[in-house]
Amino acid sequence: MLKMDVRKLSICMTILIALTVSSVFAGGGKEAAKPAAAPAAEKPGMVIEDVNLDALVKAAQAEGELVVYMTSSRVKAAAENFEKMYGIKVKGTKMKTGEQAERVIREVDAGNVQVDVVAPEDGPLLVTTLYPKGYLINWVPKDMVSVLSEDDLYPLAHRWQPRIFAYNTETYPKGTPVKNVWELTEPKWKGKVILPDLAINPATRAFFAQLVLNPEILEKSYQDFYGKKLKMKEENAAWEFITRLFANDVLALGSDNDISVAIGAKGQKDPPVGMITFTKLNDNESKNLSLATCQGLQPFMGYALATYTSLVKNAPHPNAAKLFIRFLLTPEGIEPWLTDMGGYSPNPAGFVNPKNEGTWAEWKPKLIFVEDDKLMKLSQEVNDLWLLSRN
Repeated sequence: MLKMDVRKLSICMTILIALTVSSVFAGGGKEAAKPAAAPAAEKPGMVIEDVNLDALVKAAQAEGELVVYMTSSRVKAAAENFEKMYGIKVKGTKMKTGEQAERVIREVDAGNVQVDVVAPEDGPLLVTTLYPKGYLINWVPKDMVSVLSEDDLYPLAHRWQPRIFAYNTETYPKGTPVKNVWELTEPKWKGKVILPDLAINPATRAFFAQLVLNPEILEKSYQDFYGKKLKMKEENAAWEFITRLFANDVLALGSDNDISVAIGAKGQKDPPVGMITFTKLNDNESKNLSLATCQGLQPFMGYALATYTSLVKNAPHPNAAKLFIRFLLTPEGIEPWLTDMGGYSPNPAGFVNPKNEGTWAEWKPKLIFVEDDKLMKLSQEVNDLWLLSRN
């Protein structure tokens, strides 16, 4: 694969994106409760508001039904809990990250905003486009600033989960069949590795892009595992790994549901390994699968997948939207995502499911965390390489 061809394609795609997304002045919707003391935002779209909770609730209750887009179907359970607590109805819709972004851009540009809150999984798109151009506002209630870690505030994360490599325990009862990610580039795993389709999964694109920023991790891992120095055709160890992996007939599926079944279905003689969200291990009971995480996989098991929550510019119900965002950051608001294994709240007071194979602090060293503000261009280059490998 010639990197120069990929880079040229990436530049063209970047220009197309820039022409598609029009520039909009950043600002909020109509406000019933003004900030008491909002510090000057140091980052595009960042607003920290010191709200009076009682006043916010009263203003929110006067606005009517709230509209929310999230990537998870559990938005409906969160909506029910929110209505029970505050008496405000929520129309919650499950929607992929890309569609959320498209709708927000279209509605804001048309001056006909229907949605109040979105919860996408594409950090780079938020910090490089949707916040700076004013489509979305990274609204943070001031009382939560001291509760959450700094890494959770921009973009504002309301949920974390590991997206990791998993395998079939019926076929491999003694543990993970792969010990090092470089094994996935070997002929024995040709056509037997499944990834979320990078063309429609921006979080996984960002994960591979982040590897390019830290290639020394993969270079050291190769030498530790094979006992020899990596010979490269590409410019660094990360691009070498990505190029080899994509060229190894990697399979692509559109959803974690499909990937989990493909990996964990019983009765397979030679099942694939693949990348799924940790929550899909709940399917072992509900779908009679045999899934397990590749614990011990070096130098990482996968990446930390965040779901971010943002206020839409000119949201028709801005106070209800703010109240819902704050609600998601509380133990009560995150509860629907923690009743089953796999999810974590950025709020330390959030419940930790005992089936989660450890605390979030214990998971962190096993995962790659993306630097959202540095990855937009690299993510596009990864996607170009991915699309070329599909042909």
